[in-house]
Amino acid sequence: MATTKCPYCWTTHKRADLRMSCGERCGDQATRFAERDLKKGRCPHGNLPQGRRVCPECGKDLLREYIDSGGRNIAVIGSSDSGKSTWVGVLVHEFQRGDVSARFTGMSLDLLGEASRVRYARDFATPLFDEGRPVNPTPTALRTTPEPLMFSLRFPQQRRIGPARVAPVVTVFYDTAGEDVARAQAMDQLISYLHAAEGIVLLLDPVQMPRVREMIGTTAKTGFTEQLHVVNRLGELLRERGHGAPAKLLRTPLAIALTKVDLLRDTFGPESPLRRPSRHDGVYDEHDGRDVHEEIRSWLDRWYDPAFDRTVANSFRTYRYFGLSALGAAPVSGTRLAPAGVHPYRLEDPMLWLLARFGAIRSRGK
Repeated sequence: MATTKCPYCWTTHKRADLRMSCGERCGDQATRFAERDLKKGRCPHGNLPQGRRVCPECGKDLLREYIDSGGRNIAVIGSSDSGKSTWVGVLVHEFQRGDVSARFTGMSLDLLGEASRVRYARDFATPLFDEGRPVNPTPTALRTTPEPLMFSLRFPQQRRIGPARVAPVVTVFYDTAGEDVARAQAMDQLISYLHAAEGIVLLLDPVQMPRVREMIGTTAKTGFTEQLHVVNRLGELLRERGHGAPAKLLRTPLAIALTKVDLLRDTFGPESPLRRPSRHDGVYDEHDGRDVHEEIRSWLDRWYDPAFDRTVANSFRTYRYFGLSALGAAPVSGTRLAPAGVHPYRLEDPMLWLLARFGAIRSRGK
């Protein structure tokens, strides 16, 4: 029987257990009830019900497209200043009207629901593309309940017989504060979010790495998060609800993206795949993806810690490394982006890899 994961509380329910609501005609008698309690398509009071469904656990309305799509939930996680919100904000823009939309003919991205449209405009598009400033830091879940940002990616798929079909992939981004990742408090929502994810993007901040700080001239010893601890914590969180026995590898595909590669240009040789444009033109190019994977793996061994890759390999069955820059250049200050504005580099690669694994787009070179 089909099930639905609520994007607000991340509980899983059978479709038949989702609640419906009385329409306005029921007035003070309005109530909620299971779909199976309908009598000839009408509520217990004999009136037509509202069309939307409601989560029986948290009482939030569930969008019909989210329920019907059979899409995939992708989680984004990382320490403070790793750039999670910036990555998502620019990613949506690139898939809607940027370079990625031009390379994948017929693809579209739609923000789902008024709450997501308002939030994206207010928290992402306005600061980044209208006002030229960084997005605000995410408040901790100890002070506020995070709201998900939901969007649907649609890719036309040609078939030998019959018209082309459009396969939607509904993505839910639950904005987590970096400090919530590394501590034991306020973990229930984060654990539920990761448990429901069918793919995870882990963003690594190179500025949190001692040798990189020395290279770019940042020598402060405090206020940084050990990136190895972040991946350790991720494994712990996934196993909190039986996602995998300690002796077994975790099955959730993990995309590990080294951010801010614009700061690291001098650490990559002239033949590095990170010095060439992405080759993902209408498909996911496996050769390009594997080249970048090996380059980042070697970079982490040389500039960070060989223990990182060993930890990942001994924790996750399927993972891949990426290198990207969400902005293209470091902000001038905490309130102003670089004068050139937003020019992302390989920002889309982790998402395209996951979409290829889900079968939403084709792969080349497997």
